[in-house]
Amino acid sequence: MTNWNKIIFEYICPSIGILISTALYTAPVKSLVIALERKSLGTLNPTPWGIMTGNCLGWLAYAYYSHDQFVLASNIPGILISFWLNTGASKLQYYAQVEETNEADNASENGTTTWAVFTSQDKLLLGVLSFWAAVLVGVGWLEIANGREKEIVGIFVNINLLFFYGAPLQTIKIVIDEKCSDSIHNLTMLLNCTNAGFWGAYGIAMDNIVIYGPNGIGLFLGFSQVILCCIFPKSSDRTSPGGVDHAPLLDASEDDSNTDEAIAVVPVSQVI
Repeated sequence: MTNWNKIIFEYICPSIGILISTALYTAPVKSLVIALERKSLGTLNPTPWGIMTGNCLGWLAYAYYSHDQFVLASNIPGILISFWLNTGASKLQYYAQVEETNEADNASENGTTTWAVFTSQDKLLLGVLSFWAAVLVGVGWLEIANGREKEIVGIFVNINLLFFYGAPLQTIKIVIDEKCSDSIHNLTMLLNCTNAGFWGAYGIAMDNIVIYGPNGIGLFLGFSQVILCCIFPKSSDRTSPGGVDHAPLLDASEDDSNTDEAIAVVPVSQVI
């Protein structure tokens, strides 16, 4: 590989990937702020945020074992943002539980109150953290990997990514069934394709299948959505003039008709 190719693929590509992945991580922030002001999650689906924590934690561990500064730099913002997102979602779920409990108490004659200790987001986050704690203790402390720590952690990181890939597959199914691409968010789709492209190029340059493998899948899913957008255009009543979707990423909508759009903005590429 020539010096220019080395600079482009081993330094410029991952540097741009860091910026794009950070943009994808911050995409839900505005929507959660709006939800906190309303004291309701509305149509927001917080489940990917728990998976996002596991994704970032796993890649940070992989960066440690592989000594990859680019993977490290791209996941530090992600894990910090994910903790804030999960905390906010847990607060809103707790508010909802309190309201439901108060309504039930008002309707009940005995007035017995039962408080939930954990919200569903708490359980998801604790489950993800427990999984990675077990992996890292086994690999790092018990030394069961026998010198193959990087490979073992890389395998578990990609297992974690399988849960991310469920979202774009669901979106693709919705588009094919409805023959309409309203459930695909254009800006996020383009960011995902670009992100997967840059990280995939970096992975190929480093000859690291742990990086280019899942990003190749993410790029394929992203282009699949691009093709579906061409085959099944958005309906005119949901598309702004010029066919451009100006809605903020993961924005909470006023009604339940935009639920599919909230689902569609889950990253389809490996955000590392």
